[in-house]
Amino acid sequence: MLYMKLKSKNGVSMKKYIYPIMAATLSFLLVACGQGADQSADKKTLKVGLPPSAHNVLVEKVVVPQLEKQGYTVELMNFNGLRDANEALISGGIDFHTAQHQAYLNVYNRETKSDLASLVHTPSIPAFIYSIKQTNLDNVKDKDQVLIPNDPSNTARAYALLAKVGWIEVNPEADIATLTQRDITNNPYNLVFKEVDSALIPRLLQEIDYGIMPGGVALLAGIGSEHALAHETFLPDLELLVTVKKADLDTTWAKDVKKSFQSDEMKTFIETDPEIKGRFIWPEG
Repeated sequence: MLYMKLKSKNGVSMKKYIYPIMAATLSFLLVACGQGADQSADKKTLKVGLPPSAHNVLVEKVVVPQLEKQGYTVELMNFNGLRDANEALISGGIDFHTAQHQAYLNVYNRETKSDLASLVHTPSIPAFIYSIKQTNLDNVKDKDQVLIPNDPSNTARAYALLAKVGWIEVNPEADIATLTQRDITNNPYNLVFKEVDSALIPRLLQEIDYGIMPGGVALLAGIGSEHALAHETFLPDLELLVTVKKADLDTTWAKDVKKSFQSDEMKTFIETDPEIKGRFIWPEG
């Protein structure tokens, strides 16, 4: 053992000196580790990921000011997509982000064997039926043309919305999350569906009767909420949420972030801000 080899010049064993030093060192390390854990739980600098999303306005206009009032320093970091933001969250590069829903998170966790978790559901922008030509749903007529997003998730949402407003009927045994045109059992208005990239729908809306698209796409394209005629009923798994590492769910800072998204200030903002009024709906979850 180390202390057996350490002796003073007069040959006296240093054992009695090493033990106190080792004990003091161990005590220091334990205290330091404890302080590190506390700092992690109660830290005052937060890094927030911003994947491309119209929902980022909630972070910038409501969440950041509230956190700063509580003494936090908030750093915003842009990402090209959700996977990049999730990877940064896992590695500790950011503390949370707000641009994915539970269905996507479940798939991501399963594929990557991660344990990212939902902190709180946030106000979300649903898919709407939009029209430049019409002002209400009652004006629908025979053989009107309807633009539908062509990606599977938004395609299903679009046909579910059409069924909700009574323009079509779908197979009651079909999974609402995976609806396609093949699931339509009745089309009383003989509507003509054109499935295209959702990013193209704002540009084509001038030439078509109706278009269904995520509200975030319309917002970024400058399509006013006055052209939104009806919105979908959100499935809970499609509501956007604040994502954190599972280990951070009970930290002080995470609780403060959660309170911000559930605050009266957030409700007032989504109901009155002129740029987003009529876009967001309050989460059920």
